[in-house]
Amino acid sequence: MLSPRMRWKLDRLRERLAGLFASPEPKPKVCFNCGKLVGAVQTVCPECGANQSAVSFSALKRIGLAVIPAENPVTYALLFANFLLYAVAWLATLRASDAPPGLFASMDPRVMLLLGAKFGPYVLHGELWRLVMPNFLHWSLWHIGFNMYALWQIGPMVEENFGPRRYLFLYLATGISGLLASTVWYPLGLSAGASASIFGLIGVLISYLGPRPGFARHYRSQLIRWAVIILVLGLMPGLSFDNAGHVGGLVAGLILGRVISDRRAATPGARLRLALMTWGSALVLVWSVAMVLWHLPATQQWLNR
Repeated sequence: MLSPRMRWKLDRLRERLAGLFASPEPKPKVCFNCGKLVGAVQTVCPECGANQSAVSFSALKRIGLAVIPAENPVTYALLFANFLLYAVAWLATLRASDAPPGLFASMDPRVMLLLGAKFGPYVLHGELWRLVMPNFLHWSLWHIGFNMYALWQIGPMVEENFGPRRYLFLYLATGISGLLASTVWYPLGLSAGASASIFGLIGVLISYLGPRPGFARHYRSQLIRWAVIILVLGLMPGLSFDNAGHVGGLVAGLILGRVISDRRAATPGARLRLALMTWGSALVLVWSVAMVLWHLPATQQWLNR
């Protein structure tokens, strides 16, 4: 007759063997978006409504946060994209002219055209990606330094209040609006720079902070003064500021700052609008880069004639 201790050991062994062949019970998981616990069989987070599938935006966001700082990830991603394209333009200009552009020296216009700078005749001919790519291109080290400092100062304010997905949409929408205004005002002008988007973000904050008292009102006054000073500087001879792009981005931001909600998408309609903003912005970016690469040989051949 087996002792109680031996029986206990045999029972434990039987349980372990049974566990090897039995299907494990599903366990709760952590939401990709908000970090709350989600039921094992739930496909949507009950707290924030985020889709829990492996290919959802929330999952991609979680992967991105592994390499991008969790605080203001879109701002850092935009800064990285701008500096990356500046490095590409710098290397291409060096190869084209055998001399690196200095602090105030401009990139080779042919290189900027290849990378998607705004040129009115091309835009009117249907190359609409030239309303997107200039928001990531810059002419000189001084140019990108000033614009990226402004983005680093203003971007996090918009991102923290409107959320990363709306923020990306606002950056692109205001930048495109500014470049459209620039195309109308300077139909033969060649321009690039993130200043249209930055003015757009300034407009968003001016509208958003309008009814708020205290420090918000003081900060809003500072933004207005900053915008006016830069617009006035753009009227001075010898300074090649794209004031039409600045005004176009600013006006678009003033409008969108009142139209776009800063609240969490709690209803199906709000979640649909947010999804359209998110995936629409991503598709516009991917399409623009693809169009630049697709037309690169033809544009280079035309410029070399």
